[in-house]
Amino acid sequence: MKKSKQEIRNRILTFTKKRGPERSVSTSEVTRDLFSDVWKNHLDDVKNVAGELQNEKLIKITQNGQDVRIDEAKGPIRLSILKPDQDQ
Repeated sequence: MKKSKQEIRNRILTFTKKRGPERSVSTSEVTRDLFSDVWKNHLDDVKNVAGELQNEKLIKITQNGQDVRIDEAKGPIRLSILKPDQDQ
């Protein structure tokens, strides 16, 4: 069940916008929504797209409550939409 990069991107943005800038969503939550029972096979796909969205300054990525660059993160991360005046 392959999803396009655009589908993954749209789902990340939908989840993070719905939560707002003060709350976050886990990558596994987005991945489960997209891929249901085979979600573990696609976690890296979602993380890669999240990294692209971070580079575009559309979302921020945190780990243990601290801002982190996707390429520096080890383990679970959380995603949230950036406020219009916020820059990571």
